[in-house]
Amino acid sequence: MSLRFRIPRKTFLKGLGVSIALPKLEIMASDKSKPGIPQRLAVFHKGNGIDPEHWHATGTEDGFTLSQNLQPLEKNRADVTILSNVSNQAKGDHYAAMPLFMTGEQTRNPGISFDQVIARKIGQETQFPSFQLCADPVDVRSTTLNALAYDPDGRPLPVERNAQFAFDRLFRGLGDPGVRKQMGSILDAVQGPANSLMKRASTLDKRVLADYLDAVRDVELAIEKHENAGLPRPNIDKVNNSIVQLDDFPAKMKTMCDLVALAFWTDATRVASCIMALESSRRIHDFLGVKADFHWASHFDNNPKKAEEFNTTNAWYVAQFAQAIETMKSLKEVDGSSVFDHTLLFFGSGLGHSGKHYAASLPLVLAGGKHTGLNTGKLLHFKDQPPYANCLLTVVQKFGVEMEQYSKSTGTLEGVFQG
Repeated sequence: MSLRFRIPRKTFLKGLGVSIALPKLEIMASDKSKPGIPQRLAVFHKGNGIDPEHWHATGTEDGFTLSQNLQPLEKNRADVTILSNVSNQAKGDHYAAMPLFMTGEQTRNPGISFDQVIARKIGQETQFPSFQLCADPVDVRSTTLNALAYDPDGRPLPVERNAQFAFDRLFRGLGDPGVRKQMGSILDAVQGPANSLMKRASTLDKRVLADYLDAVRDVELAIEKHENAGLPRPNIDKVNNSIVQLDDFPAKMKTMCDLVALAFWTDATRVASCIMALESSRRIHDFLGVKADFHWASHFDNNPKKAEEFNTTNAWYVAQFAQAIETMKSLKEVDGSSVFDHTLLFFGSGLGHSGKHYAASLPLVLAGGKHTGLNTGKLLHFKDQPPYANCLLTVVQKFGVEMEQYSKSTGTLEGVFQG
């Protein structure tokens, strides 16, 4: 039945000074007109690892003291779960650290990343199944230094580094009927020639063209979802371009984190990742009074000055994560809850010691609101140093994915979620 003939569920017949409620009718809007607030996943990656001495929290599960690096989370200690002694990997390197963080395996040829396993479960109803952001420029040396998300074929998913472009894609783009019509015409025009070219292409070219056609199809599906949704995206009228602040790197970082929150609030996507700093990032955080580039400072052994600058920088990134939590708390859903109440945030790095390139005991912090089931306000220390893939499997299962093993997992982590 056409949506234009729908009437509200709470419709009354009014006349002669009285009104009576109608019984449920076929032409009434279905309960889907008021969907529940969806669950979301936000992944924040900070490259270059840590100085373990200044990272790890100490104490008991419920009575712990935050380290120098984690001190910015003091006001959020009731919102977070700190994981300790997770990952039994030994020697690592920068090239394999981001794949380890996203797949539980040190490799330069990643399979599907855990966020995409979740996106395939919860991301099919939104305009973007997932959305990837990065605050750092491209590192030309390797794909694995530039991407977090990988599809089932191990292909890296596009990462948006331009905050303005990201804003336009999320909140303008296909939200404009004229743009959707124009894009549809473009896609129709390129599909035929591309298919014809495929018949004459070399093996390598066929792979490139296949990737291109997959990207075209993704846009087509996004348009179809938008046209067939029947319901407008929530809160879209409350978002404007003032969110994009690019005066300096701190402003860009805040913008990128805010875009994740706003993308969830407007249901543009339910799975997002943000590379706050690449592995081997050479950025100089001079606004902190730091003179050494980030990667150089990460090799701090036997150099107190470099260690001081490295730890100052790491604490700043933790503070940005804390601010992302606060932003999500400030955005209210239609039922009075917050975006944070329905979002699991995942923060960390794929190196447990930056100077020695160890991949054991990774720096990992989870955060989440009351509807995520996260067992918050805890320091969870795992004595037997389980594989990091166990952590990823635990999160994957929490999002309803029926999977008994992921990557190199040997089980799940107890105590991370309630129940």
